[in-house]
Amino acid sequence: MIDIHFHCLPGIDDGPRDWDEAVALCNAAAEDGVETIVATPHVLRDDWVNDDIAARSALVAELNRRLGGHPTILAGCEYYFSSDAVELCQAGSPLTMLNGSSYLLLEFPPTRLPESAESVFHELSLIGVRPVIAHPERHLVLAAQPEKLQRLVDLGAIVQVTSASVIGEFGRAAASAALDMLDRGLVHVIASDSHSVNRRPPRMSAAREKIRREWPAEVETALFDTNPRAVIEGRPLTQGFVANDL
Repeated sequence: MIDIHFHCLPGIDDGPRDWDEAVALCNAAAEDGVETIVATPHVLRDDWVNDDIAARSALVAELNRRLGGHPTILAGCEYYFSSDAVELCQAGSPLTMLNGSSYLLLEFPPTRLPESAESVFHELSLIGVRPVIAHPERHLVLAAQPEKLQRLVDLGAIVQVTSASVIGEFGRAAASAALDMLDRGLVHVIASDSHSVNRRPPRMSAAREKIRREWPAEVETALFDTNPRAVIEGRPLTQGFVANDL
């Protein structure tokens, strides 16, 4: 599997504190069936500015060296949405697309949807950037009003739901919202958003098993294989999430 949302770089956000924890977390992901991880440290969020791309790239290289390529670590970031997203993308900013592709993982403030979101997403589409909305099932507004998420998808975004939400480990509300988004055909990728072996472990295989039991095989393949690979290769998705069309 490919995990496009993963906090594994040591000492720069709320993920692992040191190299030992970083290696253990990535090894746990490998044991869970993940072969490729996109490292997505928080960028431009509160105390986690992390605006030095070279420093982040050096951490990715060192983590790959320590892991010996199993799993493989690719570069990315989790950008905390702001109204100047387009300017940041155009200015050689600290934002790192997922594996250098056209896809940008971003999160919204957890309790509100910025008024500028739709206009910014439209402008991003004009410069060839595709937003990947992180964990909307845990977002106060998007979970309660999925029609707002639908509007952002209509503007070119894709949606990443958290594996632990699918299996209920973020509570009933997040699980219910995740399944509702699946029912509505609004989910394109499932990723772990893992932070720690103990606190936020990789849970991809358990989520995949739940999807396998409850959805057609084409859905499982899209969420865990086809679409994540298209993201890291910078290709259009061969299909959005197609549950409502099967």
